[in-house]
Amino acid sequence: MNSNKIQRVAPHKEHSVLVVTITLFLLFVLISCGNWGWESIDTDNEEKLNIFGLISLDDSLESFVVVHKTLDTSGPDERAIGMDTIYYNVYEWYNEDTGMFESDTHWFEEPWIQTITEPLYIVKDATVIISDGTQNFEFRRQPPHLVNEYSYWRDDYLSDLARYVDTTGQFTPQINTQYTLTINTPDGLAVTGSLTTPPRPVIYESTTIDTVSMRQPFQVSWAFAGDYTTVVATGYSNDHNYDFYLCGMEQQSAVEPGDTTWTSSTDPYCFEEFSNPDLVTEMDIRVRFVDENYDKYFVQGGGDPQDISNILIGEGGIGEGFGIEGGFGVFGAFSSSRIIRHARE
Repeated sequence: MNSNKIQRVAPHKEHSVLVVTITLFLLFVLISCGNWGWESIDTDNEEKLNIFGLISLDDSLESFVVVHKTLDTSGPDERAIGMDTIYYNVYEWYNEDTGMFESDTHWFEEPWIQTITEPLYIVKDATVIISDGTQNFEFRRQPPHLVNEYSYWRDDYLSDLARYVDTTGQFTPQINTQYTLTINTPDGLAVTGSLTTPPRPVIYESTTIDTVSMRQPFQVSWAFAGDYTTVVATGYSNDHNYDFYLCGMEQQSAVEPGDTTWTSSTDPYCFEEFSNPDLVTEMDIRVRFVDENYDKYFVQGGGDPQDISNILIGEGGIGEGFGIEGGFGVFGAFSSSRIIRHARE
């Protein structure tokens, strides 16, 4: 297979660099590409499914189920499936003289021949059913042409080759609802799971001023709805444009169960290099309630409770199952509400 591959790579050392990546949501999100924890579990025992399922009541992220399986410690963990010929790379770098990002293309003197590999732990032929007790929804593996296997975020859930989603548009999860998960494979592997979705946070909008300052702490408050671990995340309200970069815009952290107020924080060094006092931009502020399974996956799985703020990437309960029977991983849910505010330095 021949292709002119486009990647983001490190620019020339004389220029200051900010690698442009696509962030989600979020979180949210979400966002580093750390070790998932559940991704690849080696075992000398019989194969079991190892899944990461999320029911999302958040408009920035669709629900999904990633289906992996355990591997024997004595065997390989990937296989070669083809070759790719790469002729050039395209990268972006920040020009301090112009104050803008610029693109450059680097052509290789000799084409780079790359072996394309595929992890053996991914499961491509599973039957994945989520049910609310009245209706069954079959999740299908995301079409391969929608997966960028060369993405910088190759190891996150967005590009996983065994990511199953609702392709019909019929699955609309509801709050305070019990859902079950059933996964079966042609070679006899199976897991089941269950959860109850949390309520949706009610944010007290009047407690957050209309224009927040990154140099001064601001607060977000919400109504008590139970002892849910709460994740608060701030970020840009639309596609991130580094020409309008505001230091401190993207924050995420977990709040102890039962707490109903979050206070922002920005490191003092933030504005030493990236000061832009005239910039005003829109900030997306999201409050999320995390269900019991997802909470246990992080907290009882031995991770730092604050790691739950990296809600899709953090390291959770390796080799355990939360909301899962017959395998490993987690079947969890979160809900969210958001407000929009203006932000300035």
